[in-house]
Amino acid sequence: MADEPLIHARDIAAGKGSASVFEALSFTIAPGSFTALVGPNGAGKTSLFETLLGLVPLHAGTLAVMGDKPRRARRHIAYVPQASRLLHDDALIGREFVSAAYQAHRWGMPLPNRRRQRSRVVDAALETVDASDLARRRLSTLSGGQRQRLLIAQALVNDPHLILLDEPLSQLDPAARDRIVSVADALARRGIAVIFSTHDINPVLQVCDQVLYLAGGRGRAGRVDEIICDSTLSELYGTSMRVISEGGRRFVFEGSQRRLRAVGQ
Repeated sequence: MADEPLIHARDIAAGKGSASVFEALSFTIAPGSFTALVGPNGAGKTSLFETLLGLVPLHAGTLAVMGDKPRRARRHIAYVPQASRLLHDDALIGREFVSAAYQAHRWGMPLPNRRRQRSRVVDAALETVDASDLARRRLSTLSGGQRQRLLIAQALVNDPHLILLDEPLSQLDPAARDRIVSVADALARRGIAVIFSTHDINPVLQVCDQVLYLAGGRGRAGRVDEIICDSTLSELYGTSMRVISEGGRRFVFEGSQRRLRAVGQ
């Protein structure tokens, strides 16, 4: 990986309106890295994505995205929403859906050579996410996991340096979850930085390079063992937290040893 980070955030605070969703947040994202963005619902994971895209203003701190202001770097970032939140025409087939995003910032009809290039790029994106067999399937016939893979393929057609995956495992069965994690891991290995939002660290525990955990309006970034531990999570939540490791998984509980309540699992 290159020495220069794609993202360098120092003591940032951001949010819509006058209130900040998170404060004093510092982290870096290296090229080709896999970052698990973890936290309970409402902790600010989507707001952080919007901040990185320049859609939500900073209230404090400094944020450089690819050495520039977030809004100027946006063309090199791909944002992938949850498939369940996507509004689209179910009559579209997979290839049409993926192709629609290709150089969407350009105006006018594409020239013949550009159409051929678009076809090659779309084929490559579908192959990357193991969705070539979905190219001629109507969206209305696809499962949530299949639609999520097409969303990732759509994000790849413009050759991003960074991909933001917003709760991509939501409402998916275990097999579909594993497939999405494998796709995201493969993207990072190809040199595309991945920030993978999830409320549960376990599906990405073995593939992430670092964890960025948001809770209680604050956040911490570091290796899994530095973040998913009693002391760090107790600091973030502002109450006693307990992390138990079992069978290669991490389980987070709130409360004392005698009275534990599962959190976000």
